[in-house]
Formats: sequence, structure tokens, C-alpha cells
Amino acid sequence: MTSSQQASALSAQDPASRHLIAVHGNFASAAWWDDLRASPPHGWTVHTPDLPGFAGTPHSGEVSIARYADWLTGYVADRSLERPVLLGHSLGGAVVLEAASRSPQDYAALILAASAPLNGLVTPEENYPVLELMATDGRLLELSLGALFPSGRPSNFDRLVDHAAWMAPALYSGNARALSTWRVDAATLRGLPVLVQGGQLDPLITPEMVRATGEALGVAVKVHSGVGHGFPQEAPTAFLVEVQAFLDRL
Repeated sequence: MTSSQQASALSAQDPASRHLIAVHGNFASAAWWDDLRASPPHGWTVHTPDLPGFAGTPHSGEVSIARYADWLTGYVADRSLERPVLLGHSLGGAVVLEAASRSPQDYAALILAASAPLNGLVTPEENYPVLELMATDGRLLELSLGALFPSGRPSNFDRLVDHAAWMAPALYSGNARALSTWRVDAATLRGLPVLVQGGQLDPLITPEMVRATGEALGVAVKVHSGVGHGFPQEAPTAFLVEVQAFLDRL
């Protein structure tokens, strides 16, 4: 199906059937999308699931982006959601890219927010002990999460820290390992509308990485000024404006 055919199919849907699934990143939860749920894009139903192993949800087996994508595909199928738009932040970007690359015809579009690059994200080996220490050191966890919001912590920051602390132990290093070995071929996403956004002050997914993702996918990017990795929470209105405009063009 071409991008124009996809857009025609989406516009023919009843607005009530338009679904946006927002997938959180590492050390995160559905709470990262509180602002999006409070002010959803006009005409869209927003879903904000917790990935398995996050925020106290059960986890078993290997830790991999493929497994998360399997779970997301099942989430869509179980709810009979017809060609939803997938939104992914950070690790969640890798998850939605993986799911869409398998069957792009099943999705109307992708929105990538500070997404892991298409060629994965390598964490230096010396950082892994710090990741493991965060499982038992609440102050380190709080400081690490706080660094994601250089312009100011969101009002629900304490809740974000609580949820991060409930992450399954296997994920502390496991998610970083999973991202380091994951890749996706941009060609598998050809014809799928994509919105790429990032934060100017993000040291994890730098503006250069964001622009490289946009170049690989053949789309323009939006880098938000004065905000970091948590820009959807730091500047929720600016983020929503971009998302709404993108959805309105579909």
C-alpha cells in the first residue's frame, strides 16, 4: 500500500476508531504520557500501555527489542485496533520501529520522540555497573532521571521515579544490551509516514542522531530548543502541536 493509499484509508475511518499507541522508554512507564492523555490529539484515542517488566508488570524470558515488539503486536491484535499510529520514546522508539518494520501495512504512521537510532544504541561497558546500582540506590536513580529534564522536572516526577524503581531487575542492564544489538532497515519502512522529533539538550539521543534518523527515513525532523531527552514532558504543549499537525496531515 502506498503512503497516499494509507492516508486515504485513515481519513475514511470514523474519528472514534483512530488510535494512537504511545510506548514509553527505559526506566519509564505509562505515567510519562500523563500530559498526552490529559490533552489527547483531537479526534484520537490515546493508549499508553506499560511494557512487560516496567512499573511492576510481570516479565520473564529474554530481554530484547523483538520480544517487546511481539508484546506490542499482541496488544494491538487483542484490542482489534485497525491501523493505529505508533508513538515511541527512546527505547520505545526501537520497539515501534521493530513492530512497524515487520508489517508496515498494519500501521498508519510512526511518531519517534528521541528514539533509539536505527542502528541501535551502544552503552559503554563502564556504565553497566552504574545501571545495576540504580536498582538499589534510590538517590542515584532520582538523579539519573532528573538529568533527562534539563529545563525542569515535570510535576509528576516523583511518580516517574517510583515507577522506575519498580522495573524488573533483569531490565536494568538487559535493556541496554538489547539496544546495543538491535537494528532495523529503513527500507522496510518505506512509504510509512514518520514524524521524527528530538531535544536540543539531549546527551543520550543527540540532535545529530535525530537528524541521522530523519535522513535515513527521508523525512524532516523537529529538534525542540532548550529541552532534553524528556522533551515530551518538559514541553508537552510544543510536543502536542507537532503531533497534532502531523496527524492532521494523514
